[in-house]
Amino acid sequence: MQDDLHKEASAWRSQLRKGTLELAVLLLLRRGRRYGLEIVDVLNEAGLGISEGSIYPLLSRLKAEKKVTTEWVQAEAGHAHKYYELTDHGRQTCSLLLEAWRDYVAAFDRLAGKKG
Repeated sequence: MQDDLHKEASAWRSQLRKGTLELAVLLLLRRGRRYGLEIVDVLNEAGLGISEGSIYPLLSRLKAEKKVTTEWVQAEAGHAHKYYELTDHGRQTCSLLLEAWRDYVAAFDRLAGKKG
């Protein structure tokens, strides 16, 4: 029974992570440009448990939607890195998604009986 609950919670967390990954990436890029693996590392340090396989399709979509731009930069030692940077459209999207996220969290806080 306990194992079933843990599996259910794990599946729920996975869906939550997928649904909020775009906002997490936009928030990170709002601080400045980053390359792909750096984005994965920072998000994982924050506790989001993101894989490279999930981040690159999202970054490609964000570029296609003109929310980010890309630039190849040669590293001093090694290969070039593809850097991602927010566009004005990406910044506006980030602000709107963050507002929606805060509203959503506030609604759950109210449901949980927290003052908001």
